Amino acid sequence: MAPKIKLQRVGTKNQPKYRVVIQETREKLGGKVVDILGIYHPRQEPSLFEVSQEKVQDWLKKGAQPTDKVRILLGKAGIMPPVDLSARTKRKPKKEEKPAEAAAAPAAPLAEAAPAPTPSGAGPAPAETKA
Repeated sequence: MAPKIKLQRVGTKNQPKYRVVIQETREKLGGKVVDILGIYHPRQEPSLFEVSQEKVQDWLKKGAQPTDKVRILLGKAGIMPPVDLSARTKRKPKKEEKPAEAAAAPAAPLAEAAPAPTPSGAGPAPAETKA
């Protein structure tokens, strides 16, 4: 499998800090790390992103694929071409609704569904009896 350049969280609760690591594609995030490339501290002002440029270039030549977030950070650091963030959507589009045929089917008119009103004072109609 091709290696991935990922962010591995190492910070405490409400204090996120990340390592920039190389892992196999199927390895879980807390699993075996092949190489540590650098660190990322998003809460610092300005956010801190330090990586070994030589290691990153070497792994990219070997075929390592960065995740989306790492790709953006590498673009900002000048290691890879920058990513156009305006073209990216923040959220996935909602699932399409059911086909238009089902939505276009008219509902049953209320006049047909409701029983005819009885004349006032007449009360309910007498039931037929068999003799």
